[in-house]
Amino acid sequence: MPKLTKKQKDFAHEFISTGNGTQSALKAYDTDNPRVASVIAAENLVKPNVREYIESHAPDAAARIVQLSISAQNETVRLNANRDILDRAGYKPVEKSVTLNLNADAKDIANPKAAEVTEEYHEKLRKTFEQ
Repeated sequence: MPKLTKKQKDFAHEFISTGNGTQSALKAYDTDNPRVASVIAAENLVKPNVREYIESHAPDAAARIVQLSISAQNETVRLNANRDILDRAGYKPVEKSVTLNLNADAKDIANPKAAEVTEEYHEKLRKTFEQ
């Protein structure tokens, strides 16, 4: 087991629980500044002894998440556990969105892909209301 300071160990335990480095550093270190905490987290997460400690606890954390996804009484807890499993497996949803103005005429839209999507939606709407 790698040697860690008390603050590093507190950080690692919090990081295992939350997966959020900045929040973990805010709780484990003597700072309330998110920028400082972010730097501390980044530094900790590249230290071999901290990484090794976190990785040595990963199977237990994963098992707890799986157990929550199966048996938690609260539906929100089960949902969040399942989201976490999917996220860690590489199935995190895309966090980018596009807003289209369907009142606009597709030929007036500069972005060709947006114009194409707008035209597709206009066509679907026309077909829907013609039926």
